[in-house]
Amino acid sequence: MFSVLGRLLARPWIVLAVALVVHTVVFLAIQRDLSTADPLYYATDAHDLAIRGGGRGAPADDVVFVMRLGLTLPIALMYRLFGVSTLVTNLPGLLAGLAIIAIAYAAAATPRGKLLAVLFALVCTPLLVDGRELTADLSCAAVMAASILCLARRDRPRGAHWLAGAAVLWLAAFQVKEVAVWCAPIWVYAVIRDLRDRGGRWVRHTYAPAIGVGAALGTGYLVFCAVVWGDPLARFHGIQDAASIHTWSLVGHPASEWLARLTWQPPDLLYKMFRVALVPAVLSIWLVRGPDRIWVVATAVIILLYWFGSSTTSVYMPLPLHRRMVLPAMPGLIIVAALATDAALDRLRDTRWRRALAVAFVVLLGVPHVSSLRKVWRPVRREAAAYAALRSEVAATTDRIVLVCGDFRCPLYTRFYFGFVPPANLTVVTAPEFAAAPLPAPARVRVIAHMLRSDVEGIEVVRRAEALDLPRIAWHPEVRLYDAGDGARLHDALAKSP
Repeated sequence: MFSVLGRLLARPWIVLAVALVVHTVVFLAIQRDLSTADPLYYATDAHDLAIRGGGRGAPADDVVFVMRLGLTLPIALMYRLFGVSTLVTNLPGLLAGLAIIAIAYAAAATPRGKLLAVLFALVCTPLLVDGRELTADLSCAAVMAASILCLARRDRPRGAHWLAGAAVLWLAAFQVKEVAVWCAPIWVYAVIRDLRDRGGRWVRHTYAPAIGVGAALGTGYLVFCAVVWGDPLARFHGIQDAASIHTWSLVGHPASEWLARLTWQPPDLLYKMFRVALVPAVLSIWLVRGPDRIWVVATAVIILLYWFGSSTTSVYMPLPLHRRMVLPAMPGLIIVAALATDAALDRLRDTRWRRALAVAFVVLLGVPHVSSLRKVWRPVRREAAAYAALRSEVAATTDRIVLVCGDFRCPLYTRFYFGFVPPANLTVVTAPEFAAAPLPAPARVRVIAHMLRSDVEGIEVVRRAEALDLPRIAWHPEVRLYDAGDGARLHDALAKSP
């Protein structure tokens, strides 16, 4: 075993290659139905960009999704190349995960550190579970980590080029999600440290290209916002408006909820996400020194800004306790855990202790990760199966088909499952619309409902479908597709509902 480890230490790139393949295979194995929240809205905007070159509307309509072009533009390109599907929609999550593994590998200086970085990444459950579907958070985390990696290499040859790259990647991360502004204190730390260690002349010479590139790109973006949305600060104003209506806002909530959010809840969330890996991450404050120290500072800054920061400047409103909100800190946590473990092993003189601790640590890291993956290993594709049956029927006939939906978002995700181009013979209506309107002209009526998403009217349409003993086309306790024939009996039953 240890002879194999020795060979891997001589060629750590082999471990990186295997890790990238394993991550890809597991990512594909745990795919599930598209979420009807953020992923659906991003997918819709991306398709609008791919086909019409524009989002769903002005910032007032949906600023959070429309203006995150760093996420939707790549998806739009992939839709043009590969078509619309759940897998293509989720590809940014895969690419971000692979990038984070590679960045962690690159951030470690020693072969052993590189192996440790890959190991910590492979057993990081949020990297897979929270990255298996489309979100802005993991993609933003990957680009932020790439920016910090370039910033960490500013003392290498061509340091000015590394800093310019860091500035470009920082602005790219901001195009994905606004939390990229959390990188600002990291730049301040780098400047202060360089002024102390190298002097003002070196700082002016080395940082000048980054300042120039950043100013040019920032100005260009403000002009773009002014031209497209009529306001150079449209994104800032839109975020202010969007944050004020979020259901997770603590404004007006009891003091006990504020106390929990600002004290023990964030550490508890971090523990649930990273488990024993938090131990070396915390110890990195004492163990990691030199140029690598920037990763400790970056990770601490991001965690503290999530913990105590505000999502808006108009009122103090901490971000919610959602796992994806902490993802920007994940690359740094992986890296500092690897760096600290590598440093700790250097301090252990006894080889037997090193081996024993290494085996114990692998077990403590791996067992919870495997347990978590077992819960999501079987893909949840019940909705995709129901829509596959519906697509086959619609494609096989010229008859008009009316689909009665069990929740208000159903028409939107029905468009997704039809590649955003529903055929002309398909009409999609919600249950209240179907009940309120006259019985449609001769048509095949189908009923679909996702029980966990359906509102009161949706639950009622399912109850009526079961009471009428409508034939089941695709049925699962969570997702149900019924054949309502010409719709007459269902229409009468729904019209009589109280």
